[in-house]
Amino acid sequence: MATRALKAAWFHKWIKDLRMRPEEYGALVHARKTGASPMPQAAAALHSDVLNSAVLPIINANYGSYLLPQAFPEGSPTHPCYPTGHGTVRGACITALKFFFNGNQKIRPLLTGAGRDVYEPVRDGLSLNLYGGADSNSLDLNGELNKLAYNVSFGHGIHAGIHFRSSTYWSILLGEQVALSVLQDRARSL
Repeated sequence: MATRALKAAWFHKWIKDLRMRPEEYGALVHARKTGASPMPQAAAALHSDVLNSAVLPIINANYGSYLLPQAFPEGSPTHPCYPTGHGTVRGACITALKFFFNGNQKIRPLLTGAGRDVYEPVRDGLSLNLYGGADSNSLDLNGELNKLAYNVSFGHGIHAGIHFRSSTYWSILLGEQVALSVLQDRARSL
């Protein structure tokens, strides 16, 4: 499943979409805001909402440029942004899990039957408290798998500044389509 998802991701990255990364977009903003010469054609076409964003003076004050801050010192990967490999693989693998297992099962009864319960981290992240949210008894496996798919891709790409939020969202859906296609092919081969 993961291999098929990655092949689909690379097809979309290099053949279909060629979407620039946030770092590249930040470079266009920097060129426009600093009056770079020669001015990249795409920088000259940026929308005024981007150029007047409240975050730009904050970035410039903190980093001395309008370039997008990066979590990785080497910057973004050199391949296109969409789709995210992590998101596409997560979408495909979690869709397969949902196919093979009953994801409508509620989590709390599964855990309490094993002497455990549903917990959440305290604010400092150093310990856990019993989860007391209104949904604590309605959490199910499908919902938690959906969160897992999103959080893996979100944590890897968006927090690091190497993917757009929309790239994560649509990548998970692409992975889901890949998994459904694989499962349909397998069903026809029986």
